[in-house]
Amino acid sequence: MKKRPTYATDQDLAAACARNDPRAQRQLYDRYVDLLYHTVYRYCFRNDQAEDILQIAFSKAFAAIRQFDGEKGSLKTWLKRICVNTAIDVVKKERKWEPAMPELPPSLGTTEPLPFDELGTEEILQLIAQLPVEQRAIFNLYEIEGYSHEEIAGMLDINANSCRVYLSRAKKKLRQGIRALESINTK
Repeated sequence: MKKRPTYATDQDLAAACARNDPRAQRQLYDRYVDLLYHTVYRYCFRNDQAEDILQIAFSKAFAAIRQFDGEKGSLKTWLKRICVNTAIDVVKKERKWEPAMPELPPSLGTTEPLPFDELGTEEILQLIAQLPVEQRAIFNLYEIEGYSHEEIAGMLDINANSCRVYLSRAKKKLRQGIRALESINTK
């Protein structure tokens, strides 16, 4: 029985995938599927939809793997970006985004950090899952993925001020949820 080759670097693995080597494609899938599943899941909070998005994202990645050169980041980062963009595309198709919002009042841009310290991962994910789709997507993109408001606005075809308003509303709802959990836990 032949031993599967193991690719030490992202470039080697990507090059083998670009040659349509099924073993390399399987290795890439196995190496990153769990991480990417959890990334996608944060946008939809449905297993079936997350799996569908993940399959679409992997198809896109394998089709575009020749474009990966490693100079702008790791293979993991490149794959994660494809997954996030695919999840956003699905979210945009499912939900009509609200029209552009007016300029932000100064108070919306300055909010204190969310008090997540006392909560477990499951509680945090449940709170995020309860956010409306737009707010959840923008919260994930900004707070977890690290995109700027301008980048998010471009991805979602909304203006940057709308992005800021959605994020502010998401944080407000998360704070309310945290307070509700804290009041339950202190009883």
